[in-house]
Amino acid sequence: MKNFPVLLISLAALAGCGKPPAPPAAAPKPAVVRTVPVEYSTEPSPILVSGVLARRTEADLAFKIGGVVAEIGVRAGDRVEKDQILARLRPDEIDAQVAAARSGVEKARRDLARTDKLASGAVATIENLQDARTALELAEAQLRIAEFNRRHAVIVAPAAGRILRRLVEPEEMAAPGRVVLGFAAEADGWIVRAGLAERDAARVRVDDAASLVIGGDAAAVRGRVLRISAGVDTATRTTPVEIGLDAPPAAGRTGFVVGVTVMPADVPARPVVPAAALIEGAGRKSALFLVDEGAKTARRVTVEMEELRGDRVFLRTPLPRGARLVVGGGEYLRDAQPVVEAK
Repeated sequence: MKNFPVLLISLAALAGCGKPPAPPAAAPKPAVVRTVPVEYSTEPSPILVSGVLARRTEADLAFKIGGVVAEIGVRAGDRVEKDQILARLRPDEIDAQVAAARSGVEKARRDLARTDKLASGAVATIENLQDARTALELAEAQLRIAEFNRRHAVIVAPAAGRILRRLVEPEEMAAPGRVVLGFAAEADGWIVRAGLAERDAARVRVDDAASLVIGGDAAAVRGRVLRISAGVDTATRTTPVEIGLDAPPAAGRTGFVVGVTVMPADVPARPVVPAAALIEGAGRKSALFLVDEGAKTARRVTVEMEELRGDRVFLRTPLPRGARLVVGGGEYLRDAQPVVEAK
């Protein structure tokens, strides 16, 4: 009985020696995938924005002085020629002012002639003669003002063009500077005024190409960026730009809201991948599987997307140029899993 514990230990050892060793872990089975090479592109991202169509030269026409409107010979939509009379004020008061100014000039000339004779006879002083000359200069200046006002009591077309708006009717009292007619010159072409966000304004340069959809037409009108403001619109916090049209719009009207696509100059090369290569994702972050050059395993990479255009995705995250993207069979892949190319 003294050897009983030793016997139990021996039996346990014999039992342990009889248990077979655990088999080694099986290697991961290679996944069958389809891949494409990593591509880089300098193609810029188009900028989509809305703008307002207008003729390049538009003006609000008004009388310089106030008065009663005698006639307005045009209406909105009328075509006019250069120097054509468009509207005029009643001339009664203006002619009276011109006549009064002329009378003042004639009186000042007589006073100067009389004072000059008196000064030559030592009856009038040099100061009296200087005062008479100054009075004549003032009277002549008043006459020039009156004549200038009479010329601007008539509105004439500054160029050949069209009338956009008629805002005053005959017999109305027109205050000085009140807009009477809206005018647009035909010969200077058309532009679109738009506002760009800060990020887009930094990418645009003068002479960048643009296309515009006007009035629902299927065919886009081509144009180019003409001007970029050096300041920001304080109301909208956007940068104003002007886009010139290469040809007049067939059905365009001043004030139309049009869709504008601006194509900035080429950008530094960046990766562009098929949308099928991306898995999961939140916000601008996504993931894809990459097979490095000479490797036989897939590597999971987190990337940041810049733009989705159709079935292509432009990335901000650089990728190795010699690598290949998994575009098929990556749904169940794991990081560092062996892969084989589909036949």
